[in-house]
Amino acid sequence: MKFLFVLSLFLFFTGCATLCPQSKQAVLLDEQDFCLAFAEFQKSHKIDNLQKLKVDFPDSVWATRAETIILYSQELDQRKTQIEKLQESGRQQALKLNQLNKLNQELENKIKELNKLNQQLTDQIEQLKSLLIQSETRPK
Repeated sequence: MKFLFVLSLFLFFTGCATLCPQSKQAVLLDEQDFCLAFAEFQKSHKIDNLQKLKVDFPDSVWATRAETIILYSQELDQRKTQIEKLQESGRQQALKLNQLNKLNQELENKIKELNKLNQQLTDQIEQLKSLLIQSETRPK
């Protein structure tokens, strides 16, 4: 008897489920929109459709996932911008380093020239000293 009652309850609820199926349209629609938006994101890295999904289905699990993707995408964009700035700064510093190296080389060349001139002048002074000494020691 209990078996027959449980069986009839089972059949009753099964019949109600087939006569009055619950609408799964919203679940399917948000998931479908997410899949399309994500496919678009993979191709073009545009987050417009993901943002639209978040607005259209704010309480959906898929909206939460779209929000996560949006945030990661924005963070990646920020990091790309930072990397580009750092690379540009590195290029500018490399140019400055090259300029400083050229200037350093020019200064080293000038130092060599000045050292040669200094040596020449020192030699001339020594010659003049010796001439002066010779002239003083000569009888008049």
